[in-house]
Amino acid sequence: MDFTIFKINIIEITGLAKDALHIYVGVGIYLLCLLVLLPIIKKQSIRSFMALIVVTGVALLGEYLDNRHIIIPRGFFALGMVDIKASLHDLVNTCLLPYVLYALNKWTTLFHPTVLVSGSLKKR
Repeated sequence: MDFTIFKINIIEITGLAKDALHIYVGVGIYLLCLLVLLPIIKKQSIRSFMALIVVTGVALLGEYLDNRHIIIPRGFFALGMVDIKASLHDLVNTCLLPYVLYALNKWTTLFHPTVLVSGSLKKR
C-alpha cells in the first residue's frame, strides 16, 4: 500500500486534520517508547532522550515517504520550497510536543514524584 493512500485513509477514518494526526502520532510514539523502554533502560533521562530520537527518526522517515515520489527519480535537490516548507511544518507538528514534554521533565519538577517526609505524617 502506498504511504499517501495510507495517510488519506487514516484521515478519513479518524475525521481529524492532518496536522492533528501529526501531533497525535508524535506524542503517541513518545509515550509508547517510554513504556517499551521502561524495563530495558531504568534511568528516566536516558529513556526520555531515546524516545526523542525515535520520534524524530519516525518523523523524518514519514517526510521521506511523503516526498519519495520526488526524491527517488530526481534526488533530494529536486524538492521545491513548497515541499520543504510542508515537510518542516509536519516535522514541527510531530516533534514539538514530545520535545516540550522532555524539557519539562528534564528542567522542572512537574513530572517528578513528590516525597513525603515521614516525620511530617502524624499517626493517630
